[in-house]
Amino acid sequence: MNMAEAWMQNAEIVDIPSLDESKTKIKLLALGKKKKGLYTQIYHFVFYDRKGNSYEVITKNEASDDECSMSDVDSYLISKSHIH
Repeated sequence: MNMAEAWMQNAEIVDIPSLDESKTKIKLLALGKKKKGLYTQIYHFVFYDRKGNSYEVITKNEASDDECSMSDVDSYLISKSHIH
């Protein structure tokens, strides 16, 4: 489970077992170097559940050359669509 999925589960947006992991799309939008091996990472995730609903999430966190995350992850639900 990645941080975006954990956030959606904790925020009660979607139940993780209902997601179709094979359809998940992840794109690195920005990588900004701050200082001595510290970076800001911004990712765009698109998740799909087994009913065809989609959830788009943007995350932002600090990372280093040694650790994938050096800070809390800020997560934002930017789109949620439901198939009826």
